Amino acid sequence: MIRAKIPDRQLFYCDEEIARPSRTNYYIRLNEAVSNWGEFCEPLGGCFSLKKDGRPVDPTVYFKIFLIGYLEGIVEDTDLAERISDSIAIREFLGYGLSERPPDHSSIGRVRGAFGKGEALQLMLEDTVSRCAQAGLVDGKLVAVDSVLLPANADMASLVSMKTGLTVREHLKHCRDANLKGAVGNEEFRSTGDPDARIARKKGSPTRMYYKATHVTDSKNQVIVAANLSGADIGECEAAKPALKQTKLRLSTASLALGTVVADAGYDDGAFHAYIEEQGAIPLTNYQASKSPKEAGFAKSDFVYDPENDLYRCPQGKLLSLAGSDRGRAVYTSKTSECQECPYRHQCLAKSQRYRVVRREPSEASRERNIALCHTDKGREQLKARKVIVEPPFAHMKRCGGLSRLNCRTQNRVLVKVIVAAIAWNLMKLTKALGKGQTDALARFWDLIFVLKRPIPRAIFA
Repeated sequence: MIRAKIPDRQLFYCDEEIARPSRTNYYIRLNEAVSNWGEFCEPLGGCFSLKKDGRPVDPTVYFKIFLIGYLEGIVEDTDLAERISDSIAIREFLGYGLSERPPDHSSIGRVRGAFGKGEALQLMLEDTVSRCAQAGLVDGKLVAVDSVLLPANADMASLVSMKTGLTVREHLKHCRDANLKGAVGNEEFRSTGDPDARIARKKGSPTRMYYKATHVTDSKNQVIVAANLSGADIGECEAAKPALKQTKLRLSTASLALGTVVADAGYDDGAFHAYIEEQGAIPLTNYQASKSPKEAGFAKSDFVYDPENDLYRCPQGKLLSLAGSDRGRAVYTSKTSECQECPYRHQCLAKSQRYRVVRREPSEASRERNIALCHTDKGREQLKARKVIVEPPFAHMKRCGGLSRLNCRTQNRVLVKVIVAAIAWNLMKLTKALGKGQTDALARFWDLIFVLKRPIPRAIFA
């Protein structure tokens, strides 16, 4: 029989009559995974004034609101305020009754700016790593580091020269009129909308304003051990060093050691490899093979270094001895007579050269050890696993977490979004790990009671 649903116009309801969310609701499971929210959000208390006047702020409530925005992929604060006001499950998660008014969009934006430079959130991220380590989700044996460009909430047309005060359009017009090269770079130009955003170009995309987010992810369960934000003009290696330092400290707090650090070819730098070794870890990055400017010529990689005698040996067996230094690099040269008599000198020397010169960086040995490790079976397996380790958090952060389009400006506010995203990702992993055993036990219980073995509903993040 078909019957139309008549709206319920009842004026008063008892508390028992209100439809509550089921036990498999994700926010209920998240509350069970983090039972001590007050202690967990305690570092945020220092971000606000202790004066009794002004608007009252509960940091725990606002942090939960930011978590909801990430988990449900809500970008705009107006949409987030509307979402938390019309959901019974979210109201219970925040501790608001049906008659209470939750924070509006202006309060959400104001509190996000009050979270400061992210020191308190970094302490909370460290807490999530510690909780995940206690649950056996982190071991530190293999971690992956990578960075991603986040489009800033600023337009290229808002750039202004710090030297002349001209806008980017006026600057380019002036250069055309004066027959000058109209270069626009981060050294001179800043955006009036977001002064912290920097000009960068992502492969396959036009040049625009970006921020650079860096993650260090553990391989065991893809837990984000460290997250950081820097300008888009900062190199990947320099941006990764603070995150790796945080990783070592957080693992040591959990009585774990930093093992192998795997990265892509963008981190192929001898100084970066040496820095990882200084942290007591093993670097493993894809390397970029050096090529000779001449076709079928001899590159630097064709010359074999002898560490015992501190010299190089060319492909024909001739020796290149140490001749001095150049800008901190050791310079090795061959004998002129041997090069002039060599039948392959046209493949090795330029027209104006009479002998071969090879320069060696101080950290060249670290890079050579990395290359040797890349050619081992274990190294190849770890390099193949890199994408599986570090790419999913970035993909979830951009596609589902609302960070593919930033709606805030200045580096401090963007940093809050990046660290909250890392905390939310770790809490998702922790909630799944802690709830899996309970859900499996409940399923086995119903299997014993009912012969039909009907499936138990699971939450979306199960």
